[in-house]
Amino acid sequence: MRVGVDIGGTFTDAVGVASDGRAFVAKTRSTPGDIDRGFVDAMAALGERSGLPADQVAYLAHGTTVATNAIVEGRTARVALVTTAGFRDTVEIGTQLRAHLYDLRAPNPPPLVPRDLRFEVRERIGAAGEVVTPLDEDEVETVGAAIRASGAEAIAVVFLFSFLNPDHEERAARLLAANTGLEVTRSSRVAPELREYPRTTTTAINASLLPLVGGYVRDLTVRLAATGVRAPLHLMRSSGGVARGAGAAALPVALISSGPAAGVIGAARVAAAAGYPDALTVDVGGTTADVALVIGGEPQLRFRGEVAGHPVALPQIDVGSIGAGGGSIARVDAFGALSVGPASAGADPGPAAYGLGGTEATVTDAHIVLGTLDPARFLGGRAPLDAALAREAITRCVAGPLGLTAEAAAAAVVRVLTANMASALRVISVARGHDPRRLALVALGGAGPMHGPAIADELGIDRVIVPRYPGITAAIGLLLADIRHDLARGFVRVVGPALAADLDRVMAAVERDARTLLDGARGRLQWYLDVRYRGQAYELTVPLSGRPASDERIARTVRAFHVAHRRAYGHATPDAPTEIVTVRCRATVPLPAPVIGAEEPTPAGETYTRPIAGVAHRVFARDSFRVGGGREGPIVIEQEDSTVVVPPGWTVHDAGAGTLILERS
Repeated sequence: MRVGVDIGGTFTDAVGVASDGRAFVAKTRSTPGDIDRGFVDAMAALGERSGLPADQVAYLAHGTTVATNAIVEGRTARVALVTTAGFRDTVEIGTQLRAHLYDLRAPNPPPLVPRDLRFEVRERIGAAGEVVTPLDEDEVETVGAAIRASGAEAIAVVFLFSFLNPDHEERAARLLAANTGLEVTRSSRVAPELREYPRTTTTAINASLLPLVGGYVRDLTVRLAATGVRAPLHLMRSSGGVARGAGAAALPVALISSGPAAGVIGAARVAAAAGYPDALTVDVGGTTADVALVIGGEPQLRFRGEVAGHPVALPQIDVGSIGAGGGSIARVDAFGALSVGPASAGADPGPAAYGLGGTEATVTDAHIVLGTLDPARFLGGRAPLDAALAREAITRCVAGPLGLTAEAAAAAVVRVLTANMASALRVISVARGHDPRRLALVALGGAGPMHGPAIADELGIDRVIVPRYPGITAAIGLLLADIRHDLARGFVRVVGPALAADLDRVMAAVERDARTLLDGARGRLQWYLDVRYRGQAYELTVPLSGRPASDERIARTVRAFHVAHRRAYGHATPDAPTEIVTVRCRATVPLPAPVIGAEEPTPAGETYTRPIAGVAHRVFARDSFRVGGGREGPIVIEQEDSTVVVPPGWTVHDAGAGTLILERS
């Protein structure tokens, strides 16, 4: 059995696919206080359902929130930063970019490393990679002693222009590791690119996560071995590929969007298989809604992201996340305005209906009041909800302050959440130059199929795709991802004669690093260049057709840059000089995707009618739901991991492999 386990803020999802195509799913509540236990609980539930012992797990992939949670909750390690003399405060000065441009009182995020843990060393590499000032190794020894006395738990080394010549960083890192016994992160390994501030923040974040994530992977591996699991652990990276546990733990900053990336991979594969390679995806869980854009069957990438207000210079699937999910809290402010999220009730205590002590009104409570969710059938009946507690919370927190009935208040909560998610999808589509009306919408996550048609109405989309297991699509995405390593190397050169030979020398060095990471596996290398007009502050990433670099290949890439620039900014200047900033390589080893056998619907079970917002809906169990030539709403289709709502004016069709397509009638 091949197994994927995705840990979210509220639920832990697991899927197992046996060699004969049988699929088994499990959904358990996450355990924020002991993440390992939630993982093992999900594995145990999967083993119980499949009847397969733990030693029959042949492949194991994991989407984790441990890195993200550590940053959000401030549980990262104390980092000492060692940098070039005179540049101690770069990490605090940052750039002129501000999150709130016109709010002079809005504070900047606190620096990742406090000033008393920032140390300077005499050395200097020049802008051409030449040694301007030799490394003062005696000063490195002195700094190491100061770090030992400071109580730091990890070290980040960031020297000027080390991405062109890493020698000083490598020597300093060896000395510091020997003198302090701490793990050392070098910027020339983590983010060997132009721009010192993003390079510094990326390196510091990685160093701050190393002890925690490394310990988590080691502890989880031991715990799984104790249960009989022998398969090596793989972790999903933000870029949409997986890596072996130990290798991924050595670069924890690349795990920050692990779970959302898996969801997008799964959604993209489902949409492409249904015949819709261009799509928007919305993954609505208990805590967040994650949105992404898929073009030509491939999730769109960005090469710079952000976490907790600090830039991260690593490739990642372009996922936008907002605080919108089943646990999102609804509140009415002093002026009578209703807001939903970003605060969440999470898994503990959870929505009021959970009966675990939560008293705030949430989206889940609203759906119970409206009738969208049947309290007795939540999670397949394994976790029944308390309808009275849900109604009481909605009445007290929303209906009372607004002077509405409980049903009207619940409908308002759902409308606000829908508008929030539609706004996030506009950012990821319209702002990227794509008309959402030309795209399909893939609704996944436990709550996605309940909101899909309403979101589509907001955006003018006529088609909603619902995977067979929407609530665990991220876990399935873990099994559909390939092993992937993304490498980059700063290379700042104006495009012109004699460029090809120099570019190919850099590409050869990057390829050697890529082959080392692949460890003998036969992988595919894809090349990209960051290109800009000379004098521009930022660049666009465009494909390069491969090695060896040649004048013709470079010319094709520059022509592609002009096209991309026009698409992104509305204009291009083909006669203007261009320059390359970064060489990028994606090394991929395809993994065999599991083949999930086609399911025959069981004989139709008992169906009944349930009012939702006052409109009678026919209710079906997903396992026994037969689409035939299409069924018109209003319909509700229930399954353990999600609930699908087909509202009036929509028709549901079968796209094969269990995928449903909802179309506007």
